[in-house]
Amino acid sequence: MSAWPNNGVPPTPDGAGEAPTAGPMQSGGGIIPFGSQDDEKGGRDSVPLPLVLLTCAVGGALASSTMSLAAPILVGYGLSAAHARGGMRLTALGTGISLASALALGLPIGVAQGVGSVIACLAGLIVALVCLRGRLTPGAGCLVVAALFAAHIGVDSAFALMNGTTLSQTMAELIEFYRDAFTEASPTSSAQVQTVSAVAGILWPTAYVVVSSGEFLAALAGAHLALRRVKPERSWEGIAGYDLPLWIVVALVVAIAGLAVALTVPTAPQLVLMVSANLAMALRIAFAVQGAAVVAWLLRGRDLGAFARFLVWAAALYLEVQFVVLTVVGVVDVWANFRHLQRGAAPDGTAAQDKKPGQTG
Repeated sequence: MSAWPNNGVPPTPDGAGEAPTAGPMQSGGGIIPFGSQDDEKGGRDSVPLPLVLLTCAVGGALASSTMSLAAPILVGYGLSAAHARGGMRLTALGTGISLASALALGLPIGVAQGVGSVIACLAGLIVALVCLRGRLTPGAGCLVVAALFAAHIGVDSAFALMNGTTLSQTMAELIEFYRDAFTEASPTSSAQVQTVSAVAGILWPTAYVVVSSGEFLAALAGAHLALRRVKPERSWEGIAGYDLPLWIVVALVVAIAGLAVALTVPTAPQLVLMVSANLAMALRIAFAVQGAAVVAWLLRGRDLGAFARFLVWAAALYLEVQFVVLTVVGVVDVWANFRHLQRGAAPDGTAAQDKKPGQTG
């Protein structure tokens, strides 16, 4: 019989209709994007190794620049992708690269700058690891911000002591310098300048809270972007599921009690007022995010365009800045539970709010 069929079409090559078998090239030596097929099925190796290491290096380099807030984003992204690709071994390599890059460019500027760059890189590492283990709850996020705050203010306090002064004295001299400069530039507004200076003299530690919160959110954004790529099967509830644990409320009660004592007892130390006021300001950020979560929950499923949503968020931000509306909504939501979230103690004794990993993502 002729090898050609009667329809004039060449015969089908052998094996064309069969499933390909995994030979030596397909099982590891072939040209397969970002690794083996098994790795791709598991969501691993979706970021090329050169890009992972380059991201960590660039993140460390930016930590000592004026774009230092971008460092936790890149480090968080790079280390999350590194862990998904090569586990803790590649994560350690990426961490070393980012720290070496930060120190190489930060130390020539100054030792304090170099140490601050290291803290920014460590923020990306901590957030990446917590996210990868699925334990980033709102309470854990607050603890990470508190750790970053303690690191930043501790380092600056240590360097101030090495220079024969204290951080409080340094900040007081800085505030006095700007107060005299503004008073000289605008003598008619000296009363307002004096008031602002007095408030700044109490609330200057809040600046460290803002920096720490920014680093945490930046690292969270980087880790979130990486995990959406390397682990697309993971579910992310978003800000609408953000729910603070009850111990944050206890901290707020302690801060309010401290303020009451500091403002009503004449013999109360100034330190009580400073600690209570700054703790209250830090908790305001946390409760404002909870208020924003209520707004996001209200907008969920609404048939609103992008411009309408922008107007809603702009109005919410304005009301928060002017009248602390989001913070009040967040505090009330702890008791009112506007979003009907599952709360209470879990069988193991932990709060239900800390049983929802990724709800801050």
